[in-house]
Amino acid sequence: MKAKAEERGIIESGFKRAEDGWHVVKFLEGIDNLKDKEGKLSTNKGGDNLYKFPLVVDDVEDESHEVTVDSIAAENKKGEQMVTNFLGATGLAAAFEKAFPGDVSVFEGKVFDKVKTKLPGTYMRIKTKQNEYKDKTGQAQIAVNIVGFGKMSDTVDDLEKALFPVKEGKSDKKAAGKDKGHAATASADEDF
Repeated sequence: MKAKAEERGIIESGFKRAEDGWHVVKFLEGIDNLKDKEGKLSTNKGGDNLYKFPLVVDDVEDESHEVTVDSIAAENKKGEQMVTNFLGATGLAAAFEKAFPGDVSVFEGKVFDKVKTKLPGTYMRIKTKQNEYKDKTGQAQIAVNIVGFGKMSDTVDDLEKALFPVKEGKSDKKAAGKDKGHAATASADEDF
């Protein structure tokens, strides 16, 4: 054998998770229904279909550079707002409102098909926070939650002040973040 077997040791392996704080992220291809291990559509406890929105931290000066963050949206009021917010933060909302006027869900077939093709490659800012939880087997796991978002034209300082005002006597040392020349927004007149 090429390697000698050890009976004990330390392993540095596993998935890297985005550190707590603000990150520049890019939407990736692969926005779609979330499926379980058997390939069946996943639903939440309320029976709502779940959708995955893969993002990657895209800032070479960020210690989480190239770390993937999967956002999950449910086909309900909260998920509808989340996906609509993604469109707003990336500059696509006006084009979607023009192309799909009226009371139309972002999860409706023709709208969601456009979401899947228009969001990949767009950028926004997100703030993440790691939370520990126990899985079904009782094992400790770490989840990365998106706790804030903003446009690329927003500065991290402005986002912090608007979304997470510091209470007297406290500060957030992880609020720092930079924009490295990414495309700020999509054109509202983009061809649909």
